[in-house]
Amino acid sequence: MCCIYRISKGPDVGELVDSSEGLEAFAREHGPGRYPVDEHALEAFEGSNAKARAWGTIIHQPDGRIAFKPFFFGDHGAVELPD
Repeated sequence: MCCIYRISKGPDVGELVDSSEGLEAFAREHGPGRYPVDEHALEAFEGSNAKARAWGTIIHQPDGRIAFKPFFFGDHGAVELPD
């Protein structure tokens, strides 16, 4: 399934990216904080008619570390970004 991700800093600041590198770059550019990420697909997600869902959160720590915190869906298998 082909997916893109929308990461945002607020209602007026956001970006569409297609990789974990893009998510990390956005967080670094906008400084420390929590950034919600939504996943958008061309086809509906398994077990749903939805083509978009909350993916998780990117956390940019004040010390510069970036943490990926994906939500878990279905059987609680980890959601992973394609490389």
